[in-house]
Amino acid sequence: MSKKKRRHFSPEEKFNIVKQVIGKAKTVTEISEEYGIHPNLYYRWQGEFFEAALNGFKEKSQGRTKAAEDREKIRMGSEIQRMKDVIAEVVSENIALKKKNME
Repeated sequence: MSKKKRRHFSPEEKFNIVKQVIGKAKTVTEISEEYGIHPNLYYRWQGEFFEAALNGFKEKSQGRTKAAEDREKIRMGSEIQRMKDVIAEVVSENIALKKKNME
């Protein structure tokens, strides 16, 4: 019994395959025969394609992009560091005052 070697498709290949059917250049049957894939596999890729597109629209409508999120994380990180520095300064002043009062 010979095993059929599994073919792996890159994200770009999957995108182009789904795009061909959505753009009505080819049918699912034609794609299945051309690439040797089961129609169910194509429909799974199509579902992932539409889900990712929907998530992209959701992110855009919320005014959040990856770059904006990264900038916000950096801003928050520097704000947290600034607060830690202020706390450390207040604590050291508090310790110095306690030592002075003990003398």
